[in-house]
Amino acid sequence: MTSSALQTALYPSRSGAGAFLGRHIYQRCAQPLVLIGITPTGVEVAASAAKAVGARFDVIVGAHVRLRNVGVIGAIAEDADAVIDQEYEPGFDAVDELDEAMDRARRAIKSERVLFRGPRPIRSLTGTNVVVVDGHATSPWKLLASVKAVLEFEPAGVWAAAAAATKGVKERITARRVEFICPSIVLDPQGHPRPFGDPEDPSAERLRSIVIAREAA
Repeated sequence: MTSSALQTALYPSRSGAGAFLGRHIYQRCAQPLVLIGITPTGVEVAASAAKAVGARFDVIVGAHVRLRNVGVIGAIAEDADAVIDQEYEPGFDAVDELDEAMDRARRAIKSERVLFRGPRPIRSLTGTNVVVVDGHATSPWKLLASVKAVLEFEPAGVWAAAAAATKGVKERITARRVEFICPSIVLDPQGHPRPFGDPEDPSAERLRSIVIAREAA
């Protein structure tokens, strides 16, 4: 049995985590309010939080920008511009590789959109308060990229939120002057070993997220 299996879950389930996060969102954000789950990891949490606070729910599609020998250096959400780590300084010979990485991310977004939202765009966010939600955030980039994409819709206000996140994620997000709502900050840079009590099956989580997202259509 792995140490992860023995570890007590931070939340009993993703839906339970969403309901708990919803209480914190309710205290910070006024109606009219839309909660948007980042695919796939934030969808179930966002849907549960939206139900808890009586808010509208939708999904946003993002993808990490990943370099082969460097790792994740940013992200893109929907059709907005990429958000790249300011500490990453590509050499002249890495420019083409960065362009290729961003092209891969955009192709992934195009494919994921069909699965999670079908042909429809994100519903209107103009004049509403919007909270972009992830589940267990160990990287800030999809949250920041999603905030950037949402700002193009001219909302009244935008927050980033997660059921759990690392201290580093919180610092990176707030450094960019984005308000962050997260009831569980984890000191370990790798995050919590078992954030949710649901079975740890990424394929099952992804399928469940697609079903929840399509039901919102």
